Amino acid sequence: MFRRRPDEPLIETVLIESGRVRLFDRHLLRLRRSGAAPKQVTAVRALAETWRRTAGRPTVVRFEVAARTGVASRARTPPPREPVRLALVPGFDPTDARRERKLADRSWAEEAEALAAEAGADEPLLHDDAGLLGETSRASLFVVDATGRIRTPPVRGILPGVTRGWAIGAAGAEEHALTVEDLAHARAAFLTTAARGVVPVASVDGRALGTDERVAELAAAWRALV
Repeated sequence: MFRRRPDEPLIETVLIESGRVRLFDRHLLRLRRSGAAPKQVTAVRALAETWRRTAGRPTVVRFEVAARTGVASRARTPPPREPVRLALVPGFDPTDARRERKLADRSWAEEAEALAAEAGADEPLLHDDAGLLGETSRASLFVVDATGRIRTPPVRGILPGVTRGWAIGAAGAEEHALTVEDLAHARAAFLTTAARGVVPVASVDGRALGTDERVAELAAAWRALV
């Protein structure tokens, strides 16, 4: 069982857009489950309210929670919501419970992202030695299989994404182990992330994927959340 060190910083990232923070209560709940103290969660809520009132344009805000430095936040421009090109990269470990918490240390992603960039992709899609798929370095994966079922890897060695959790219910998706072979025969695939919402996967290792109208419908439903 993973036990977070008291001095190990946590992060939580949200999109502030038109005065909204989508699914914010779910973000706070994940923060609490990751080990943040109640007063830290309250401080994050207060900071988010300030950002919500003052951000004049869409802004991604990263909150960092640490025992020694308290709660801090910083902002950046939201990434594009364009279809994403993925590259298959080794580095997924379904037994790594640390990945199931949103820790501030993201050193695990650096090499994978560098390899994806070298391959001309936008993000790495991590897999293990047996071909089991996990997540990208920044988003959760969903696959529309050949029969039309929407599936996403279970939370074993991956982050329980807030937008992922919402999408499972909204799309009627199921948690199911996925492999590189499954992806090769998929009808379509998409990613979910708090900063971008629902984003189609354009290609994997240069091979174009198809489309499914439910992906666009799900993206529209996410944009409509208050």
